[in-house]
Amino acid sequence: MAEDFGNALTRAIEASGLSLERIQHHLARRGAQVSVSTLSYWRRGRSRPERPESLRVVKLLEEVLAVDDLLGSLGPKRPRGRWTEQTAERELTLEGIWDVQADGLNELMLKVDHLEPTPVTYLTWRDVMTVGPDGREVEFRSSGVLRADEDGIDRFLAIQRADEEDRSVGTISAQGACRVGRVRTEEEHGFLIAEVLFDRMLRAGDTALVDYRIASNPGGISSVTDRRFLRGARDYVLQVNFHPDAVPVRCYRFRQGTSQDPPTDVRDLWLGTTHSAHLVVHDTGPGIIGIRWEWE
Repeated sequence: MAEDFGNALTRAIEASGLSLERIQHHLARRGAQVSVSTLSYWRRGRSRPERPESLRVVKLLEEVLAVDDLLGSLGPKRPRGRWTEQTAERELTLEGIWDVQADGLNELMLKVDHLEPTPVTYLTWRDVMTVGPDGREVEFRSSGVLRADEDGIDRFLAIQRADEEDRSVGTISAQGACRVGRVRTEEEHGFLIAEVLFDRMLRAGDTALVDYRIASNPGGISSVTDRRFLRGARDYVLQVNFHPDAVPVRCYRFRQGTSQDPPTDVRDLWLGTTHSAHLVVHDTGPGIIGIRWEWE
């Protein structure tokens, strides 16, 4: 029986003695751009290469690692379900949800010990964005329950990207049963990445409560907010609270498989007397879920 791709890649990497960062460097010299997180996901079996560009990377990996059996270990393509059919070929890793900006994000993640998104499951999650009287974002509040998928989890990485016109990426704070660890920023693409530390070390199956706030530093009028899921959530709520002096004329929900896909599931949202709109999604799957609004 043929060895599966993840195991074959792991064996080849270990035999080469190269780190993922060095492998990424060798691939880049050969004209192939791939992130450290993608290589790690392939190695661990959390995603697999299927696009033509990804298969080219695998062929170059055979050259870099001096092996000739990686492509053969891929086997047939995975079966596709309704949501998977839209997203699996794009391998929802950092590139899928952040597109070209992922290069800056990966460089930033190299500055933090935990280079990959933490293996946790979002059980319930709620995001609340507040828009001020001038139509600009005031803050983004996130809270929920995470479950560890592996032993030894004591944190997860919160990733935020500012809009192009924002003056800075803002600041992050936490409360309750978590606290903020190290924070790194990347100004070119406007990324903020922060360790949110749990109040204890988790074993697989343990849960943790998370509650953090990002205070914004906007430079322009806000018109969209979203959450980008690598692995999805069981229950997700996204809410936007508008100031009474800044209520949009239209508000609607959307979702995307990746940042390059056209919006789907576009539906108008009701803005009630509280000047608030929200959506609720169960079993989100990977991808982007958001709310947009129009001022005129």
